[in-house]
Amino acid sequence: MKSSSIIVSYEITLPQRIYLHLDRLFSVFRRSVRNFIDMFWNENTLGLLNQKGHTCSILKEIVQRPQNLPSRVFRNALEITGQILRSQIERKRLFDAFMQYPCLVLYNEREIAKRLNTSTWFALNVKRQILKLIRNGERRDYFSLAKPSFSGSVVITSADDSLEKGQFKRLRIEKNKLIFELKVPVGNAWDWIKVEKFVPDRLRKALKNAKEIKAPLIKKVDLKSGFSIYRLVIPLEIQTKVKDKVERVFALDLSPSEKRIGVGVVVDSEGYSKPVFFNAYKMFKKLERLYREISNLEKKIDHIADDLHSTFKREHKEKLYQRLRHLYQEQKLRWRKFKDLRKQVLESFTNLVILHAKAYNCDAIAIEDLKFKDLPDWKNKRLRRIFSIWFYSKFEDRLRHKAQREGIKVLSVNPFNTSQVCHECGSKSKANRLEFACESCGKHFDRDYNASVNIGLKALTLACKTKSKPYKGKDIPARFPSLQVLTRYKFKSLLTLLSLSKLVAYLRLVETSYLKLKSLLKYVSADKYG
Repeated sequence: MKSSSIIVSYEITLPQRIYLHLDRLFSVFRRSVRNFIDMFWNENTLGLLNQKGHTCSILKEIVQRPQNLPSRVFRNALEITGQILRSQIERKRLFDAFMQYPCLVLYNEREIAKRLNTSTWFALNVKRQILKLIRNGERRDYFSLAKPSFSGSVVITSADDSLEKGQFKRLRIEKNKLIFELKVPVGNAWDWIKVEKFVPDRLRKALKNAKEIKAPLIKKVDLKSGFSIYRLVIPLEIQTKVKDKVERVFALDLSPSEKRIGVGVVVDSEGYSKPVFFNAYKMFKKLERLYREISNLEKKIDHIADDLHSTFKREHKEKLYQRLRHLYQEQKLRWRKFKDLRKQVLESFTNLVILHAKAYNCDAIAIEDLKFKDLPDWKNKRLRRIFSIWFYSKFEDRLRHKAQREGIKVLSVNPFNTSQVCHECGSKSKANRLEFACESCGKHFDRDYNASVNIGLKALTLACKTKSKPYKGKDIPARFPSLQVLTRYKFKSLLTLLSLSKLVAYLRLVETSYLKLKSLLKYVSADKYG
């Protein structure tokens, strides 16, 4: 068993009675950070930040503390300023390489990333920026092109002293209470405010298992109603144990499309199981509807903008401006709904994948080491690009984070020929849409099922140097999480890992081929499963 640590954050909503103090604190912190960004946005400062060490220790040598700002608040403002500027160092390096060798834009993203020793997504982002400059016929310096900004939605405390005796924040836990003190501007001075909150059961259990409590932070969250709330974020370092030996894997082939988002299969030395199809068809339809509404609002905004240029009456212009502000608010609201729903689908999908791996007693989850892939055949081309590219970029990170917490490995295998090789005989053939027909043995399989089995076989070969035998009709564990239960209660083994209400919540977003939402709703009000 290998031990590793992971950072898990818990959030607590702060009471409204201190919101006026927090509003002023966030205003002072935001103004200070933005002033520091304007001051340090130059070549010399980026060169200094390129060296190792805390950013506040580097920057405080070249700037004096304002008289009206406490030293610890000053240090935290410098720390987050340095973190923002450090994030621009790698981007500037790529930008200078493109400007020095413009022919790099002719290469694909993988080749650029290999040549410049960076990530593929980062190379694509900078390449798009360079292509935009080339189309406009501009040749600009990096510092005059774009300057990083700070939204002011977070106040950090990592540059403060110890957790309980800090000069900016103090946090301690006494029995069932969490006592938090924070220094905020009051009048022309700074003073401490004290907050007492009951510790939730979930956080109390996590604190018992936590190896260390990291520096907390406060973030501002804008609600859909238009109001804002403040939350205290407490990061905990939790130690997890992962098995060294891998004997059974849950292989997953991603296929984000209207009908399915992935196909999973269990692979071990005895064979491989029947497939489990994950789909979010209803949610994709809802995403399409939201995107249509956003597009229609965009057309209305363009139409009103044209009318503003053609009219000269003041009263008419005021009405058009009011209408324009309303449309912008509606468009912003729908974009927020779109992004929230997209995130919920991703979170529910990763949770279901990990639940299936735990229910099947798998030691690892195998996925393809795939960043770019042919986009699925969706009707709305713009929607498929917005969803699938975002899905691929976020899925692996979220899966690794959650799997590490559960003590499950995540293995990445080479995607070469996983969809074009028959898992039965090993011969190469081409897939026709969702069907794979082997020309050698004559068998027909689902394309993604064939790919997921090949992924599992590769992962098992790399992990334990063994090869899985062909499937011979034994359900191990087949489509069902447990063989010891009746077919009528196929979901029962999952209920040993989570409550029925949580399982129903996941299935409202992502369903599986053997577990439908309608089949579980009849048990929600039952005494046995309620």
